[in-house]
Amino acid sequence: MTFKNSQILNIIKSVINILWVLQIVVLISIIVYVMLLILNVEFFNVDVLKGFKIHFSQINFLQPILIEGDEHIVKLTNGEGRLHIENYNQSFIYMRIFAAFMDSFLYLLILYFIRKIFKNLTQNQYFIIENGILIRKIGFTIIMLAILPGIIHYITDKMVINAIHIKDVVLKNEFALDFQTILLGVLVYVISIVFLRGIELKKDQELTI
Repeated sequence: MTFKNSQILNIIKSVINILWVLQIVVLISIIVYVMLLILNVEFFNVDVLKGFKIHFSQINFLQPILIEGDEHIVKLTNGEGRLHIENYNQSFIYMRIFAAFMDSFLYLLILYFIRKIFKNLTQNQYFIIENGILIRKIGFTIIMLAILPGIIHYITDKMVINAIHIKDVVLKNEFALDFQTILLGVLVYVISIVFLRGIELKKDQELTI
């Protein structure tokens, strides 16, 4: 049974290592992307790349549309799209990239902590303080993952709304928190507290024997 568990741990550890490498590639790609944008290289269609996601509460169409031969006024509400403005230095895109970078970096940080935990587990080090501290760090990082990118997106949307005014288009700015992810982070954080307390009680019990 111990051998089987060891095999499972090694398989999971290998998968995590693959995810770790892929996440590093994503971070490097983001950095290269920014450098190419700054350098404005010729083979990049910069205007297309600089398109950025926006949320709108309403879009009114200037011209009515025909439905079964009759003209009707049409509008879109509560949606999102990708806004492209040709020949315009859209500084907002760098904020979006920064949010993506922070998102990827926090994922990488979580993978880093998990890799350290699995390294200990494959060495038969289960109930040690280091694992509890790493679990606590994972919980805190998950909470940050749910909050920090959202703050950056909110600030960026505010910049867009203040700078860009499009006739018959009402842009919207919402600060959306991922409560499920926050709850997951809090749960992991609480588990770390229980884990560390269990180690303390185990040590106290060993000292009294």
